[in-house]
Amino acid sequence: MDKTIDAMRWIFASFYAYVGASWFSFKLLGTPWPEHNEAAAAKALTTAFTNSGIVDPLIYAASLAGGLCLFLRRTAPLAIVILAPLVTGIFLFHVALNQSWMWGTVHFCFLAVLAWAFRSAFLPLWSYGKK
Repeated sequence: MDKTIDAMRWIFASFYAYVGASWFSFKLLGTPWPEHNEAAAAKALTTAFTNSGIVDPLIYAASLAGGLCLFLRRTAPLAIVILAPLVTGIFLFHVALNQSWMWGTVHFCFLAVLAWAFRSAFLPLWSYGKK
């Protein structure tokens, strides 16, 4: 089971580190950025986020930081905490706006499995203050 979780962790880490690094490469070095085929409502939301100038850097910084932290088993729980809001947003975005529920669901399930595998690291969050 450990090898399966490690493989999932590395796949998830590789994806998010790559996405974060490629966005920064696009912004800083001008490398090409792929255009995505989105529904009209999804396109309106992503355009608004991009035009705000603050949401995209936060999303991709979280992707890069979470992806890099996920490569190491020691920092995997921190990565799960960093990526949880992002992956939940991706899930809701794809289910509600883009009608591509499979993409968001796969991300959410990957994160849920990783969170379950590292659940013992989160126990102090729920038992704080107990003696």
